[in-house]
Amino acid sequence: AIEFVNQNRCRVYYTKPALPQLSTFNLGKMDQQNITESLAKLSQETELQKMLADEKMRCDMHKTNYQTLKAEHTRLQNDMKRLQDDLDRVREEKKTAEEKLQSLLTKANKELAEHAGQIADLKSQVLTPQKLELVKLKISEDMEQPFRDRLTQVCKDLDHFREGYNKLRYENTFLKSEYEHEQAERKRVMEEMKSQHEAEIESLRKDKETIIARYSQDNNQDGEKVRNLHRENAQLNLKLKGLLSELNEIRAQREQAGLQSDHVTRLQARQLSEHATNIKTLETEKNSLKLHMDQLQKELTSSQDEQRILNNKIHDLERQNSELRGQLEETTHQKKLELTKAKMEAVRIRGELEREKDAIVNQLEELKVKVEIAESSLQAQSNLVAEKEKETARKVQSVREEEWEKVSQLETENSDLDARLQEAEKLYKEFEYKSKQESSELDERVHEAERKQDESQKEISNLKTKLEQQRSLQEDLDTERNQASKMREKLQQTSAELQSIKALEKQLNHEIEKHRDIIENLRDELREVKYDSERRRASRAQLEQHKMNWSDERQQYQNRIDNLDKQVKDTLKKVHEQETITKKKKKRYQKIVDRLKDEIQLLQAQKEELETEKQALRNQIPKDTYTKAVRKLRDLQRRHTDFKNLMTSVELSQMPLGAISFTGPTEASTPFNTKLGRKEHLADIHERLNELGENQRQQMDALIGGALTARTDYSEVETDKENGTSPLLSKMDLDDL
Repeated sequence: AIEFVNQNRCRVYYTKPALPQLSTFNLGKMDQQNITESLAKLSQETELQKMLADEKMRCDMHKTNYQTLKAEHTRLQNDMKRLQDDLDRVREEKKTAEEKLQSLLTKANKELAEHAGQIADLKSQVLTPQKLELVKLKISEDMEQPFRDRLTQVCKDLDHFREGYNKLRYENTFLKSEYEHEQAERKRVMEEMKSQHEAEIESLRKDKETIIARYSQDNNQDGEKVRNLHRENAQLNLKLKGLLSELNEIRAQREQAGLQSDHVTRLQARQLSEHATNIKTLETEKNSLKLHMDQLQKELTSSQDEQRILNNKIHDLERQNSELRGQLEETTHQKKLELTKAKMEAVRIRGELEREKDAIVNQLEELKVKVEIAESSLQAQSNLVAEKEKETARKVQSVREEEWEKVSQLETENSDLDARLQEAEKLYKEFEYKSKQESSELDERVHEAERKQDESQKEISNLKTKLEQQRSLQEDLDTERNQASKMREKLQQTSAELQSIKALEKQLNHEIEKHRDIIENLRDELREVKYDSERRRASRAQLEQHKMNWSDERQQYQNRIDNLDKQVKDTLKKVHEQETITKKKKKRYQKIVDRLKDEIQLLQAQKEELETEKQALRNQIPKDTYTKAVRKLRDLQRRHTDFKNLMTSVELSQMPLGAISFTGPTEASTPFNTKLGRKEHLADIHERLNELGENQRQQMDALIGGALTARTDYSEVETDKENGTSPLLSKMDLDDL
């Protein structure tokens, strides 16, 4: 039963006896719908649990990635420490080399200071302090330049690694914050859904308990009524003929039937209110479904945003990967070019060194020839000096003896010089043979040769002074002195050539060391390039792994979005179906309301016509007959109400047999022993009571004036309002509902 309110604010109810069966059927449908909805919600919960498991797996994967990145960071830190240690070691080596150079320079300065007064004529050929400083600066710059380049390269690599570490740390913090935010959001959504499901389950459980209690109560009441009716039927079968003769008893039965109908209408009104509450619950469920649909749409938009963010990240990483790949190719190409250039430069330098070596060998051979010529000339001059000394010995015996001693000393010194020159040549050959392996020994030998040459120069200078002292005594030896001066010049030339050769040897050794340093630097750069290439290969593999993981995550998010789209579509379909059902119900109820309004208008018109007819009849009937009829009808109505009260309130089984007058025989109860007979008998009684009530109403309408009918109608309407029923309910067929 459903309640409707029209524009005139009068409540009208429509009843049907078979309504409880319909309501049980509808309630069964509602239980099935609730069960299906609970199953759908359970499936959604299982899907959410699967999604949570996927999220946990993804979190573990991110954790492993973070651990790998952390290990990479520690490895880079160890490499940085190793490079710092290498740099410190190189600095220490540089300091030691500078100290050695400083000691060598101090020694050279001391030697130069000692020999400054003695070799004034060789100052032009000796290195000045300014030149030494320039050479020192040049050597220091040449030695420090590769280390500076390497230091700048290491600083650049350090800055690059620091920037990469900062980026990774920022991405790690960003991903961690996103993960925490998503976890909190999912936890909140799960708690809300859980509370909502628990509230719905609790409300459904309460509704179920109330429905079960109500139906059990109704069944108990129906059983009691059936038992009471059985007893009343057994007693009424005995009293049937006496009750039929008495109108008051029939009216009492009519009142009993009216009360039962009122009770039924009350029950139906209660069921109407219950159905209204069910409709309200359905509306609340509809609103909750709408809210759930909105939440699903929000989740869909958020998942789309996440997918967009992940796509942007993937594009950025691909761009970075392409940039790194291009940088790697550029660096490899540059390193290859540098290697080829270094190889070409080494080949060129090697050719130049070989050419210089050949030139030096040729110069040495020429010097050997010149030394042999000088020796032969010295031999001839010594012979001439000996002959002239023999001639002068005759003149000055004492002077000649001294001169012979001096000449013998000079010869011995010349022989010593020749021996020393031969030893120097041998040493030079050995140095040339072992230049690459024993450069330090050759340097020491060269220093010894230089020292011996200085001694020989000192001795030559002493001889020169002695010869100058003897100029006054030996005018004849001018030619010899000239020859000796020529020989000295030749010796000076040879010594200058030896010094130039030594300088060239030093330059060659210095260049060889420089080339060795360059080769070592190139080898270090090659190692660094190999290490960088291996690291970039590892980073590329890691990027590919990340790309695979991100593609899997993207596929999972896409599947989740598809599932959410399906759920949204299903909910939208359900909502549309519910809306169509509500629209159909609304149209049907509108039709019923319109029809009820039409019937109300017809009833009002009939009521007005009846009032006019009653007024006319009232004017036609005399006053005495009117008062008699009114008294008689009131008496009949009173007796009818008494009988009705007797039928409803008093149990016939508890009444004494003497208070009941039986007019008919007792054998009349035998046909009504069966249950079917009792039901038919009760139905016959109800029909006859209704007919009597209608006849009584017609008589009252015909005989009694409008005041009495108005009072009775008003009293009936008030009782109906109190009971929540209406007499028009029996005229409406509720099959349309």
